[in-house]
Amino acid sequence: MSFKCIVVDDEKPSREILKKFIDNIPSLKLVAECYNAIQVIEITSKESIDIIFLDIEMPDMTGVELLKILHNKPLVVFTTAYDKYALTGYDLGVIDYLLKPFSFERFVIAVQKCFYNLKSDRLIKSDSGELPYLLIKVDKDIKRFDINSIYYLKSFGNYTKLFLQNREILCSEPLSKIEIKVSDHNFIRVHRSYIISKSKITNILSNAVCLDNYSVPLGNRYKLNL
Repeated sequence: MSFKCIVVDDEKPSREILKKFIDNIPSLKLVAECYNAIQVIEITSKESIDIIFLDIEMPDMTGVELLKILHNKPLVVFTTAYDKYALTGYDLGVIDYLLKPFSFERFVIAVQKCFYNLKSDRLIKSDSGELPYLLIKVDKDIKRFDINSIYYLKSFGNYTKLFLQNREILCSEPLSKIEIKVSDHNFIRVHRSYIISKSKITNILSNAVCLDNYSVPLGNRYKLNL
């Protein structure tokens, strides 16, 4: 399943950055890039869009003005260089507020919020009641992993190591991509480099989380996730 999105920004460099980020998230399909609000109105009147990544200060009509008149409003993520619109964005019901320049990791968090609101099921589950599983690239192949067998995930640059009950698997996908696949299924980030299955937690220490025989570092900024 993929979700349609559009990028709206009057500055080409900003659009190019967003396009690059979107290209790294398989579940996002970029339908169009727009440089003004009029284009957005035209596109959304003809096609159903799931997410808009929207700049605020644009010529002719601002992003705020656009949201006030837009029909069939998709989920909106503000992307702006100004923090003064944060409260306005909250009042307008935007999903997230990205302050330029923002990292790909921060962009992923915004996308996860959108997926959650769209009730996206990132796992595959058959009509027969088969346990949910993930499809993840390992070397040049696509492998299947039962979600309940995964204890935690660890980042290794552009790769991710899956820790199962009795084995470890090095996957050919970055942690940021796999995080999106498991975001709605009781997996949480506890460290910049680690994502764990919340259902596997057996003990929580001041600086670590225990998952049966595994111990994973716990970062201070992620303690509120538990």
